[in-house]
Amino acid sequence: MMNTLRRIASLPGLRRVLLRPRVRRAVAALLALRFLRAALLTTTPIRFAVADLLTSRGRVRSWTLRDGGTVTLMHRRDLEAFHELMAAGEYEPPAALRSRLARPGRVLDIGGNIGMFAHWAHRRWPDARITSIEPDPDNLAVFRAGLTDQPIVLVEAAAMTRPGHAALSSGSGAGRQVESRPDALAGSVPAVDVYEFLRDADFVKMDIEGGEWPILADPRLAELDDLVWVIEFHRAGAPTLPARDAAQRLFEAAGFRVGHERLNHWGHGTLWAWKD
Repeated sequence: MMNTLRRIASLPGLRRVLLRPRVRRAVAALLALRFLRAALLTTTPIRFAVADLLTSRGRVRSWTLRDGGTVTLMHRRDLEAFHELMAAGEYEPPAALRSRLARPGRVLDIGGNIGMFAHWAHRRWPDARITSIEPDPDNLAVFRAGLTDQPIVLVEAAAMTRPGHAALSSGSGAGRQVESRPDALAGSVPAVDVYEFLRDADFVKMDIEGGEWPILADPRLAELDDLVWVIEFHRAGAPTLPARDAAQRLFEAAGFRVGHERLNHWGHGTLWAWKD
């Protein structure tokens, strides 16, 4: 559905209309309503929907889920993440890999955002050791607010190919990119060598808004064995386009098999990679 809408919105005549501020805000609000089915996952769906639409915009709140546990998010900003992870099953393993991922011992979440994937993974694999890497202070505030007794290790840093420092692009929430910096400047965040964490992982999820390309191009990728990845690839920073093909080439050069991809109209998407 969304790919069809994006194609329609790309038509020159419609684009001029849709880019008008009032029209854009109205369309965005209308499209956001589709995410409200995530409210049904909570024990108080009507209260959740009212909070998101009317009373709690910009507030961080926690909600009890019907199948156990809680979810913590900033209302209006994070509803899409809640919907994608908990309702739409964005990172649900494909059938061919489910037995392989029946009980991963160590899960690495590269680009933890507000902790939605980490909490989803904990509920699916309660015995797994989960490490999440996230640099954005706004996201970290929500992530920390949702941590209670879950065995989730939160690394407050940018995932890069060497330790040091990184600068975040402007904005807030999902979509902020990071750039390596030689020195710590005002507003910079720590950076870690993600390969120090990858060596111990069984299952890796990575969504870092274009920061994936230096990691996938690192020759140490070929040294990783017995590992399953799911990544969101982006056009930003891709060595070649389409980005999906660039990700496949880098994984296959390192000895991984690739498949089970999902694409969208903007050239982004997810794919799975694994070594037997």
